[in-house]
Amino acid sequence: MGQIIVMKKAFLIDGTGQDPMPDATVVVVDGTIREVLSAGQEARVPEGQAFDLQDKTLMPGLIDAHVHAGNLEVLMERTAALPPAVYVHRATRNLETDLNLGFTTLRDAGGLDWGFRAAVEQGLIRGPRLLLSVNMLTQTGGHGDKRGRAREDQPPRNSLGMYPEVCDGPEEVRKSARQALRRGADQVKVMADGGVASPSDKPGQWQYTVGELKAAVEVAEAAGTYVMAHVYTPKAMQNCLQAGVRSLEHGNLLDAETARQIASKGAYLVPTLTTFDVLAREGKEAGMSPFVLSKLDMVRQGMLQALELARQAGVKIASGTDIIGPFQYLKGRELALKGQVMSPMEVIVSATRTNAELLCMEDRIGTIEPGKLADLIVVDGNPLQDLTLFEQGLKRVLLVMIEGRIMKNIL
Repeated sequence: MGQIIVMKKAFLIDGTGQDPMPDATVVVVDGTIREVLSAGQEARVPEGQAFDLQDKTLMPGLIDAHVHAGNLEVLMERTAALPPAVYVHRATRNLETDLNLGFTTLRDAGGLDWGFRAAVEQGLIRGPRLLLSVNMLTQTGGHGDKRGRAREDQPPRNSLGMYPEVCDGPEEVRKSARQALRRGADQVKVMADGGVASPSDKPGQWQYTVGELKAAVEVAEAAGTYVMAHVYTPKAMQNCLQAGVRSLEHGNLLDAETARQIASKGAYLVPTLTTFDVLAREGKEAGMSPFVLSKLDMVRQGMLQALELARQAGVKIASGTDIIGPFQYLKGRELALKGQVMSPMEVIVSATRTNAELLCMEDRIGTIEPGKLADLIVVDGNPLQDLTLFEQGLKRVLLVMIEGRIMKNIL
């Protein structure tokens, strides 16, 4: 038997949605969960590095299914103006912050290139597991097209040369999806609706035809992956469902009928409440234009109602934050915001088991069960009684483990 780590006397929330287990013991061997033992089974515990977690909560590492860790400033042009070395180091700080907050897996929704994933895997960056979208696909004049009305050249997302894939028609979309995968994408990201930060569109101006979306889905499925789509409004979501899109991002203006369609198709909704909450407070001072702020207000007003409609319809509700700019440390707020509509256990399951299922990683992460990778966090307090503790994650998340490696320990 290899390296053994024993987590004793924990208040265990295992991510499955089952009732918590007090005084539980979790045995980790060589980065994998070997046993989950209830009180009274201590005789089965092997010798190893031991942690006494009396009065503390042990739970799966959190998963953020919608991240832009490379959006370092609220305004994209300010991010793009940063020198490459400054950009890389600041993006690395974002990843470190996410890890310290208890997030052990991130799905980046566009902006980071494959080098960041390689740096994490090689131990050069102290950060969560990364699933990348690289460059998102957008139609001409769509949410990802940052040229606006006054210029013809496409501005970069950052000084590393990351640009959106502007593509129109099924064949261009097909090629651009293949390009994203060639560049190291783990999933294909498409812009299927207008956006808040766009210079020349707005939510409700649905983007890409069903045929174009199907082209992206076909390419993704051929590569063993799926499409995630930026959407706000029913028409955009319905187009995506018809095309076979798996992951619907934001969805703030969802209606009851579309919620039922999402549930019947087995697709996932990824609400991202935190970004709207934060930018409503900070966006004006950060330089957002009146046009952008008006769109922000429109989608923010509908976000909790959309979440309630999805919950009532039985939609598979995942969890993202979409935090941009210098507000990464606030991403733990997402759980408390969802808690205004969902129960604390439902919120935790959305950020663990459901997110793992969305990412097609449910056999490896998302729950604390024998055979799963030991992605674990220890929390000071009981999140079933107070979800706001995740807002204080830098202090309240005491230990973070990824595949049995201790990445943070302030126990």
